[in-house]
Amino acid sequence: MTSRSKKRIVLPSRPEPPSVDDILEDVRGAVASDPVFVCDLSEDSLIPSQEPSSDSDRQYMQSCSYVQFNNKLKEAQTELKEKYESLRASGLKLGKVIEELREAAM
Repeated sequence: MTSRSKKRIVLPSRPEPPSVDDILEDVRGAVASDPVFVCDLSEDSLIPSQEPSSDSDRQYMQSCSYVQFNNKLKEAQTELKEKYESLRASGLKLGKVIEELREAAM
């Protein structure tokens, strides 16, 4: 059989995404024990307070530590960029002042 003789399969079109009203209706109709609403995702709740009892617990704690450290690095990177821009602007301003002083001294 050649590729020309094969029938082309037509896939159904992608369904429309739900509207805001549909999403709100689903959220309002959710039971209180739904894991999405029960789960506490604050940073303190992500790290178990007890010692890891298994290898999977230890890996989970390492993963949580990695995520927290990565978030701190992102914050530090943003802060470093801001400080760099501030120093660069100050350096340019200082350069202009030095140049003005040199011209005034001549």
